[in-house]
Amino acid sequence: MSDVDYLSLYSENCDKCSHLRPDKQGAKAFVRCHISRGNKYCPASEVRIVVVGKAYRMAEQVRLARERRDAATEAKIMAQVAQCHEAVQSKFYDALENGE
Repeated sequence: MSDVDYLSLYSENCDKCSHLRPDKQGAKAFVRCHISRGNKYCPASEVRIVVVGKAYRMAEQVRLARERRDAATEAKIMAQVAQCHEAVQSKFYDALENGE
């Protein structure tokens, strides 16, 4: 047997739903199938999916700017972080603090 975990989605719409993908541009909030409407199979009741590649790259760039004491570059990157969704910002700070 494989060590792969499978994420179960209730519907085809789940991967397009802003409840599950809060950082996805253009995602729609599907409400009829949400946990708040009694759907115990709604994956957003337990997990959110956030694309972290950009957050990790920005964290690495900030670390490098700090090593070089390049405040202008750090400020520029932090301005970009400020424009990101709060979920991406959270992952950015996790990566920055934990060296990921």
